[in-house]
Amino acid sequence: MTGTDGEPSSHRLSDSLGERPILASIGTVLIDAFDSPPRPVLDTVSPTIPSPPSILPSASGASQPSSPVLQSAQQLIPPSIPNRLVTPTASPAGSGPSTPQLSLDDVPMPNAEDVYEMLGGGALFALVGARFWLPPHKLKTLVDRAPEHEENDLPAEVEEKLDTLGKDIWVYNRGEGTRMTRARIRYEGDVRFFQPIVKAPFRTVPQLRASLLGRAEYLHISPPYSPENVNDLLVQLREHNNVNGNTLTDGDDNERWAPKIVFEPTPPSCHPGQREWLEKIIPDIYVLSPNHEELFSFYGIPKISFSDPELRPTVERLIHHVLHNIGIWKDGTGIVVVRCGRLGACIGTVEGGLKWCPAYFEGEQEHRVRDVTGAGNSFLGGFVAGLSVSDNPYEALLYATISASFVVEQFGLPTLTSDDGEERWNDDSPKRRLEDLRQRMSSTLTL
Repeated sequence: MTGTDGEPSSHRLSDSLGERPILASIGTVLIDAFDSPPRPVLDTVSPTIPSPPSILPSASGASQPSSPVLQSAQQLIPPSIPNRLVTPTASPAGSGPSTPQLSLDDVPMPNAEDVYEMLGGGALFALVGARFWLPPHKLKTLVDRAPEHEENDLPAEVEEKLDTLGKDIWVYNRGEGTRMTRARIRYEGDVRFFQPIVKAPFRTVPQLRASLLGRAEYLHISPPYSPENVNDLLVQLREHNNVNGNTLTDGDDNERWAPKIVFEPTPPSCHPGQREWLEKIIPDIYVLSPNHEELFSFYGIPKISFSDPELRPTVERLIHHVLHNIGIWKDGTGIVVVRCGRLGACIGTVEGGLKWCPAYFEGEQEHRVRDVTGAGNSFLGGFVAGLSVSDNPYEALLYATISASFVVEQFGLPTLTSDDGEERWNDDSPKRRLEDLRQRMSSTLTL
């Protein structure tokens, strides 16, 4: 429930004296309604999109917070779809990643029997990625849903799936006017078309501090947040930690909150108009992790195919720029991890330099990749879990890679079962895969 101030009143910080969460996410947990068959196999070549005309930064193009569109679930289900799609509206032409996410706003809704609903969202997959390694009570996110006195908009089977992952993870926000976030998705070849039905909420620091998320060690920020939106949150954090002109110290455990921020930007914000905001917030970010196409788009760099030998050096040059020309986190001690799809990921720190780790399924095993939805989010959840376990970013990269491997094996969430008290995911063990990857990487990755 929420109080009159819009903050989750059932979990006030003053009432919650339990263990401090390791990871909280303010991405989304939502219901995706697919009105076309899901894309079953990872495509390794994306369509070419023109590069931006200029790399000069400007304040335009920011992804702005907006209030949820409160529409009933029935609006997901009207008449048939014409065989046409609309032009991009989410960001300037050519400004986003090379696998575009476009609008469905002008395309009529499908028939009910043509809709396939499933759980999705950046927070959901990030917490699943961490859940492979950490217990539920160490993970938290806010989930909006209708108030208790109104019709339930969280289907029983969806709530059951969430509970299977761990009831402690989900902090339900059931204030007046709140609804479960919903979106409509359709694939046409490599292009993902998207339409918000109930828009994702933008959280504030006071809301987070009033909930069980407000003491987390790491704060994962994913879509719908742009670099400019993150700057707003950083301003709120500074204001929170400054009382009557006095900055709270680490000893003020019940008040001060300085989470290590893990940021993956929303794709529509990945264009040169947000570059200035990105570089402004980087010194206050602990882990920055766009995928390579998103990072290229911030700097106006055209798409580079996976087969092009220039892809890796370009990724490395941009990581070096962030580490040495901008500086990430306090005293430059932060981490940049760029996710590069089938090529794996490249990690960089000032102290340890740059290292690459391949995707878990490579070569003859690539056929096991069925759908990459949520892979980047789960990668980052696994990365945070690895940091909490090992305190070593290069070791954490292995945890991240394994987390992503369980998410790409199927459409939707991996299956959790128990065998003699040991959790198994997709009838396999994350620890077994971790040891396998560690052995494969022992000769090339310095841990």
